[in-house]
Amino acid sequence: MSDAGQDIFQLEAREHLQQIERSLLELERDPSQRDELDALFRSMHTIKGSGGMMGYQHLADFSHHFESVLDKARKGTVKFTESLASVLLLASDHINHLLDDPQPSADIRQHSDKLLAELNRLVGDSSHSHACDDSDTEHPTARLWHIGIKPSESSFRDGFDCVPVLRELASLGHLSVTRTLTAPEHGFDAESCYLQFVCVLSAETTEAAIRDAFIFVADDWQIDISAAAPESASEVAAPSAGQSELPQSSSTRKTKKVEDQLIRVPSTKLDYLMSLVGELVIVKARLEQLASQSHDEHLTEVSEELTRLSLELRDNAFDIRMLPIGSIFGRFQRLVRDLSKSLGKQVEFITEGEETELDKVVLDKLSDPLIHLIRNSLDHGLETPQQRLSAGKPEAGTIKLKASHLNGQILLEVSDDGAGINTQRVLEKARANGLLSEGNELTNEQIYGLIFEPGFSTAATVSDVSGRGVGMDVVKRSIESLQGRLSVHSESGQGTTIRILLPMTLAIIEGLMVKVSDSQFVIPLVAVEECIETSSTQDSGQDGARLVEYRERLTPCLRLRDTFAIAGARPKYEQTIVIKTDDKPFGITVDEVVGQYQTVIKNLGPLYQMTPGVMGATITGDGGVAMILDVNQLAEDARPMQFEA
Repeated sequence: MSDAGQDIFQLEAREHLQQIERSLLELERDPSQRDELDALFRSMHTIKGSGGMMGYQHLADFSHHFESVLDKARKGTVKFTESLASVLLLASDHINHLLDDPQPSADIRQHSDKLLAELNRLVGDSSHSHACDDSDTEHPTARLWHIGIKPSESSFRDGFDCVPVLRELASLGHLSVTRTLTAPEHGFDAESCYLQFVCVLSAETTEAAIRDAFIFVADDWQIDISAAAPESASEVAAPSAGQSELPQSSSTRKTKKVEDQLIRVPSTKLDYLMSLVGELVIVKARLEQLASQSHDEHLTEVSEELTRLSLELRDNAFDIRMLPIGSIFGRFQRLVRDLSKSLGKQVEFITEGEETELDKVVLDKLSDPLIHLIRNSLDHGLETPQQRLSAGKPEAGTIKLKASHLNGQILLEVSDDGAGINTQRVLEKARANGLLSEGNELTNEQIYGLIFEPGFSTAATVSDVSGRGVGMDVVKRSIESLQGRLSVHSESGQGTTIRILLPMTLAIIEGLMVKVSDSQFVIPLVAVEECIETSSTQDSGQDGARLVEYRERLTPCLRLRDTFAIAGARPKYEQTIVIKTDDKPFGITVDEVVGQYQTVIKNLGPLYQMTPGVMGATITGDGGVAMILDVNQLAEDARPMQFEA
């Protein structure tokens, strides 16, 4: 078995385990969902079959017993209870560990036996048999089946072993196998498969169950299945060893479905592709500038064609890297379920915006911060059922995880309907830890910021869940490393919402290029509402904040010249870019609007990484550098200033 084949098997098996976990949690909530049970059975059947083929025999055997329990649940002979779901979830976790080694240790095998014993106890079966005896269940009639098997010549090269398939057939009943060899006289290839098998199976089964044994090879192998008439079954003899090649039959080999083929590609290759696309965009911008300056018609035509092609290439490369954020939402259902049971709390976990797409680079680093936030909401945010009833709330609390788009960025919200943050308790703890002096007056937002300090915790006792002061500071550092920002909103007795604002990608965006003196800036185009001309005679407020009239109302506005302390005289008439935000519009005043610009986002160096109001930089067509503005942070800075001005 090649390392590449093993890696692919492990990756696909773990994807099936994620589906298994989701289905188990759904069935625990509502056991009547037949579709979930069928999906669960199919995923486990796939793991069992592919595990046997890849040499994971212990995993295949363990999965076989797991599948047997699901088969009984499908037939209605076993009731799907909360206890059964709990053990099956543990069994799913165990299969995940079995994927690490085809030959598990004695301790791991012993743990397998313990889990199987517990499963058998719950289903009332003292054996590890796959059979499910039930007089009320309809069984297929016992009969003989003729099965012809001709593997593809590339089977060995593709990593498919014939033995697990035959073993799967043998598990259905009594199997006799005759092997034939059809090697060519000339041109023998040692890596090709020339084997054929003619089998006679005596079993109480259906053709569909037999075909399930070939689920992984049905498209490539020639399979011929026919049932002997019951009255002549006893006269059927095993085929001779010299039987000729299996006949071709239109009914034996199904036409391959025309469907999209999926290719697994290392993310490093996608990163390199995106880097090349970024460099192409920069070269394209330089060519556009040269074409504009030269007034050469042919050069302009080539430049426009390159712009079109680079845009298509950019969009396709960008789409390849994008994944729905729901791909990590699923794993939190199990976390909430297990943690709520250990804390003795009742929780309804709600997710929204699973289809929201995010760059895989960002997505891969989001899981741990979100786990910390959800654990914190469960432990610190939500009250016990008794406390909630006393406060006039429903016994079950709610935790909501929501994803949405906001001004070209991704907004994540983790909210609960718990007790809210006790600001007085936070202040007392901060003073006790030396983070705050007596007499310091802080706003609620500043108090909430204290919970992200290293080592800070308001938990009265240390537990397995919290109390050590490790977690929230890690969350903040993780989000900031992704060029994101955290904010907290809390109401006493109503709950807490933690908002995370992240860039969709660290790659390429459409931007609006603006200038202040000789400095260039880029504003994400999706955040732009409108451009208006304003007079420079209006006085600025503190740090460049002022009010401008926009659609018959006063709108807070930042003058970039003052915000970034850019030298030079202001023009008589300035341009104000009206920005859309989730609250109210605000303006960014600049000297000049240059135009739309395809922006390759470059990370800032450590020295400039935390510059307020800046999310990155880009290289312009003339080789200069333009800062990419973080309009959401600038909006937050603009609004409080207008009241102080």
